[in-house]
Amino acid sequence: MKITFMRRGVAAVAAASLITIGAPVVASASAVEACAPGTVCEGALSGSLGDAPFKIQMPEKFNGTVLVYSHGYRVSTPIPAALAVPLGLNTGAYKPISYPAFAPSFGSSVAYQASNEADIAPTPVVAANLLAQGYALAGSGYARQGWAANEGVEAGENLIGYINSGAIADKKKVMVWGNSLGALVSETIAEDNPGKVAGVLASCNTAGPMEAFETAMTVLQTWKTLIAPNLKVANYTAGAVGYSEALGDLATVVTLLGGAATNPVTPAGYPFAQANLLAGLLAGLPTKSSVYDGQTQNPAFASLGTLAALGGGFQPASAGGSTAVAMLQNVGAAAALGILGRYEMEMKVRKIGQIPPNESANVTDNVNVRYSKLLSPEQRGEFGDTLNATTVISNPLNTMLGVLDSTRGSKTARFPGSPKAMAIMMGLAAPKGTYKVPTLLIATTYDTVTPAGNTSAYMNKLTASYAKQNKNTRGMFKAAEFYTIPPADGYTKFAPGAKAPSAALSVAALGNSGVGHCIYTPEQTLKAVVALNKMVNAKTAKKVLAAKRFLYSTPGVNKDRLFQPDALKQPTKTT
Repeated sequence: MKITFMRRGVAAVAAASLITIGAPVVASASAVEACAPGTVCEGALSGSLGDAPFKIQMPEKFNGTVLVYSHGYRVSTPIPAALAVPLGLNTGAYKPISYPAFAPSFGSSVAYQASNEADIAPTPVVAANLLAQGYALAGSGYARQGWAANEGVEAGENLIGYINSGAIADKKKVMVWGNSLGALVSETIAEDNPGKVAGVLASCNTAGPMEAFETAMTVLQTWKTLIAPNLKVANYTAGAVGYSEALGDLATVVTLLGGAATNPVTPAGYPFAQANLLAGLLAGLPTKSSVYDGQTQNPAFASLGTLAALGGGFQPASAGGSTAVAMLQNVGAAAALGILGRYEMEMKVRKIGQIPPNESANVTDNVNVRYSKLLSPEQRGEFGDTLNATTVISNPLNTMLGVLDSTRGSKTARFPGSPKAMAIMMGLAAPKGTYKVPTLLIATTYDTVTPAGNTSAYMNKLTASYAKQNKNTRGMFKAAEFYTIPPADGYTKFAPGAKAPSAALSVAALGNSGVGHCIYTPEQTLKAVVALNKMVNAKTAKKVLAAKRFLYSTPGVNKDRLFQPDALKQPTKTT
């Protein structure tokens, strides 16, 4: 294995700046030199899927445990600034570039492109604290971006091999962890390498590619039917033409979401907020956003008396209105994955399977889905009044569900999957849910991209797997799931006399807990790492329980040990 590396000395390891940068060196695997205390070592490891950069940061005093981090999904293609900024894809690994071809359609040549840089932790604050506790931190970028599960697994396994060959001296154990797609990568590495991995911390994981893209398809089919009939949604044309189609779809969604307050009726003639709320509920998206908690009523409503006095629309005047506006915020993230992610996945399976341009590369199939079956009785009860709160059409909820189901069986109004494309996608790296090493799962209860049901579904697989193992050899079951929650008394805040909530005040009151994709307080993440370490080291069932109690005591973690999030929506089971 070829290794290209450089070393950086760090005077004091914190979130510190890196100094004393050495020249890149090429070495063979047999010439590995240990990364010294208080230094950063960087380079690249080659694999069958390409070269992947890595980074190792050593604490001043090493406790013997190495944490190998895998980062989440990064869009593989350039994104116009006009779309990247409202979707939050203009920070972190996304770097500004000039892309003149975007200027005519998006008004600027500024775009954002994801890099393949290596992360060693989800945030610099978390990294600094873990280093202070003595953990060695390592992470790898991927040879390619997009749904890079195979690339992530190969990069992580190569990095662990490099560490075990002497890159970190006095190593006692390696634990793997990651967020989102990185959680899926980490779980797969742990399943495939139980002798090399002591434990895994998976945060806001996805059950697999099919679940991720079916969730997005539910949103987009509902949008195409009720809101924007011009959406292409799937089976994008191969190459640059298809990418223009995908960007056009995303631009349509972002533009319509941004204008929802002034355009209460969709181009298709349905109430916008209700149609979008229905799309999110059918897909299992959260009913809270970082601003709207789904329960706080506008205090001005008591004095103003009527919704009309607030200026119409969802301000919100009620908890139901709050939920509808929250979904207007939440759908954008799902649409980004469902459009740009789908385009990238379709191009990936085309290349792998050599699918010609005149054949479909659609990776999901919704032809026979009964969408009305995806709205649970509980959702009907809780959100029925909100979904019907319009005078645009009579009985809008049943009308919209009827229209959605009326196209069932149509291969032109729906999107038939390509069996070849679907098989290739399902053959990509993903965990099977086989229990092999201590596993700690953590999720935000209201995740906008990977609903918390993904976490409970994976935990159920681990539990079932353990139950089937030989009772005499399987050892203790060291696995647990935890969910972070927002403040119980609500967090939507209004400035005095305001008709709409204050985003700044609401986000501050929320405190980064329980809402959003992979958003946790530093304390929650740090204690999750420590809890996993305690679980790995536990020699008795009492010690395993103590590790769980340690994390349950963390502020913002749901202490109800019987809590289960809403189950994943399963469109194919409605057929």
